[in-house]
Amino acid sequence: MTLSFRAAVLHAPRTPLTVETITAGPLKPGDVLVRIKAAGLCHTDLEVIEGSLRYPMPIVLGHEAAGIVEDVGPQVKGVAVGDHVILSWNPHCGTCFYCRQQQPILCQDYRAHATASLHFDGAPRLFLDDETVHPLMYAGTFAELAVITESCAVVIPRAMPL
Repeated sequence: MTLSFRAAVLHAPRTPLTVETITAGPLKPGDVLVRIKAAGLCHTDLEVIEGSLRYPMPIVLGHEAAGIVEDVGPQVKGVAVGDHVILSWNPHCGTCFYCRQQQPILCQDYRAHATASLHFDGAPRLFLDDETVHPLMYAGTFAELAVITESCAVVIPRAMPL
């Protein structure tokens, strides 16, 4: 199943973001699909726009958001459809040296793949026509939907405002 949704895409530093329709293919086993309800603008996003922080382009910025889970991959265990979540920009593998030491902020997989702006498996999730669109910091939340790694989805009480 291919999903189409709108996202604010940056094609080059110091240019305006453009709202475009992008696509996502079927979820991979550990993926979570979140409908974004609120997203914040961070200095990191502005640094990418200004060109002082370099990431591959085109890119969907945004890494601070809240939303509702719409779908999950077959290996996802801790998040379910309908859950309210906040998105973390720091996925972690749970098995590397640092994760085992309760220091997921230093996760080796996270640090190894962050600058490529792709998921841990190195495969893109988002596309504009046939071109890969990179999600900033494993999230890309300036969009209607985000495809994230399960460890980026932090479940919150449904009573908490998004």
